[in-house]
Amino acid sequence: MKERKANILKHVVTDYVGTCAPVGSKRIAERLGVSPATVRNAMHELSEEGYLEQPHTSAGRVPGDPGYRFFVDYLLDEYRAAEEECRGVQQSLDIIRFKLEQLFEKASELLSEMGDCLSFVAAPGEDMSRIARIELTAVSANGLLIILVMSNGLIENRLVELPTHADRLPLKHLAKTLNERLAGLRLVEVTSGALAAAVRDVRISEELLYGGLKRFFEELIFAFGRKIYFDGTAKLVRHPEFQNVGAMGQVLELIDSAESGSEMFETRDSGDSVSVVIGRENSLGALRECSVVKSCFRFGDQTLGAIGVIGPRRMDYARMIWLVRDMAGALSHALDKYPRL
Repeated sequence: MKERKANILKHVVTDYVGTCAPVGSKRIAERLGVSPATVRNAMHELSEEGYLEQPHTSAGRVPGDPGYRFFVDYLLDEYRAAEEECRGVQQSLDIIRFKLEQLFEKASELLSEMGDCLSFVAAPGEDMSRIARIELTAVSANGLLIILVMSNGLIENRLVELPTHADRLPLKHLAKTLNERLAGLRLVEVTSGALAAAVRDVRISEELLYGGLKRFFEELIFAFGRKIYFDGTAKLVRHPEFQNVGAMGQVLELIDSAESGSEMFETRDSGDSVSVVIGRENSLGALRECSVVKSCFRFGDQTLGAIGVIGPRRMDYARMIWLVRDMAGALSHALDKYPRL
């Protein structure tokens, strides 16, 4: 694309993002110091090529999906974040130490707040992590503390109330047996049959097996399964593009069904890069009027999660890309401080 046309496209996108109103040739002509006719001719060519659209015959132009794409790929200026913006994200996440759910919820909340969009954190599933070690400790007459260490270093623990005296159980022998039989398995592989086989040689009641250990692993399988934390639905509604009930309804339906599977929330390793999917580039019909800015965060050595924003195509792409990249880095940093053995 010739430099003048590219410059005019850049001004149209920037103005439209800021005003949500079609952009006329006169405003750009004054800014660039050229005649309105020169700008009109360039805008007409950009429209013919699909970069710009004209919502009404008498109106100015707005960017089309190809226009946004060219802008993001070739014309975007780097966002210069204020010092307090950079500091605030990391400090807010670093204060959360012990609950992964709280950390993911806070990250999604912060991203929505700072981006004024719908945000999501797709927490990693358990399928990439395996059991490294199990520890059992009696902490009261009937209280059993079960500690599970995963292969990526993350620790989960639960206090289980038993129908029998925990301190009278052969816990060392039971822990040794569980580690021999279950270490190396994924959580979903710890079935009732696998547990029964693991404790077959230990004198332990069926009631304890199903009331304690089985419940513990069932809870963890649910907790470690992929879960998506959304925030900012109300912020999305405030954008003019989502005043339409139909457009917003489709996004809400997507949120409701998100955990049942969507490639948008997949957590493929992409290093520290940020992906931007604009309008009709989205494979999901519900997002054809949206842009999705997404990156991945590290969760231990192997597992990955995804974090991003869903907003109108008319978004401040430079700031959103910076924000998502910074939030992914801050979340990875916070996870590095998560309790490990």
